[in-house]
Amino acid sequence: MSYKAMKINDLYRVEAYDASSLLCCAFCRGTDVWRDIELSVGNMVSGYPFDIEGVKFHNSESAYIAAAFSLGTPEHLAIQRELVDCSNGFLAKKGIRRPNTHLMRSDWEEFNVAWMQYVVWCKCLSNSDFARKLMSIPREAVIIENSTFQTGHTSTFWGTRNDELRRLTLALKRDLKAQGWNKAAIKREIDARRLGEWSKVGVFRGNNVMGKILMACREALLTGVPPAIDYDRLNAAGITLLGHSLTFAAA
Repeated sequence: MSYKAMKINDLYRVEAYDASSLLCCAFCRGTDVWRDIELSVGNMVSGYPFDIEGVKFHNSESAYIAAAFSLGTPEHLAIQRELVDCSNGFLAKKGIRRPNTHLMRSDWEEFNVAWMQYVVWCKCLSNSDFARKLMSIPREAVIIENSTFQTGHTSTFWGTRNDELRRLTLALKRDLKAQGWNKAAIKREIDARRLGEWSKVGVFRGNNVMGKILMACREALLTGVPPAIDYDRLNAAGITLLGHSLTFAAA
């Protein structure tokens, strides 16, 4: 598909990206380096603080989760403040969101994708380093969140799974472990192959919503045409941030 004119409904479509025929830029960790480009573009990555309506977040995962607790009660405000202060995306997800799941908005999944689009676009607009990083990924490259080894129920919604890559990884891990390699050395070797010779291996399957959002934002930065975000859905959701109601309008 063409990401130059991606429509909102395209985000939800299941994709199959054949790495042998497509230029696949598949990120897994914030430390990944592909073709000399540091792929620190995922939600969990810190180092790119950005603003949403005057509120500064340290990472996009914290900002994303904040809307799930936008009910305005003292309890929800306290959770949002924790998220604003949180400098670690994994801690935001595991340490703040998870123990408070029972307090999340019941309609969260009705607007969470549109909110994620808005969060990442705000990150692009208010952090020039992140914008340059995203634009440094070749325009013809398909950006893919590689969630092959994740087990969460949304792993292939936000990302993708590559079964051939998984098979190769597990086989190499067994072989190196049998040879007496330590865990750190095994990890380095696997990462080197995943981002090198194995980057053209297998088919990445999944909705890849995060990858599509990043590609849409990259295209918007390159062309000056804002990405298609469902602002009507966001306005209907009545999202609040630290007690302030947010309103949304296309640029």
